[in-house]
Amino acid sequence: MTAGNTLAQDLEQAQRYGIWAGIAGLQDPALGSQRLCGPAVPALAEAAVSSAAPFLRAPLLDRISAALLLHREQDGWCPTCLEPAPCPTTRALRW
Repeated sequence: MTAGNTLAQDLEQAQRYGIWAGIAGLQDPALGSQRLCGPAVPALAEAAVSSAAPFLRAPLLDRISAALLLHREQDGWCPTCLEPAPCPTTRALRW
């Protein structure tokens, strides 16, 4: 996660990158006669990436949730890091 951005912003940016990659892939000359061109290409790429996004995000969000459980505050301390809560891990994983 980049400084100053939330997880949600980073995931949205990743989706935009995926759409751009999808557009380029659908229009790739290497596809030959199956290459797609025209105004529908961005909509097709967005639909494909949007359909796949939950399957891509779920494992990431599962791991983040598991890490947050390990770093849950107990009596003002992180039991994993042994630092005052919220520990750096918790701060980095919050969204």
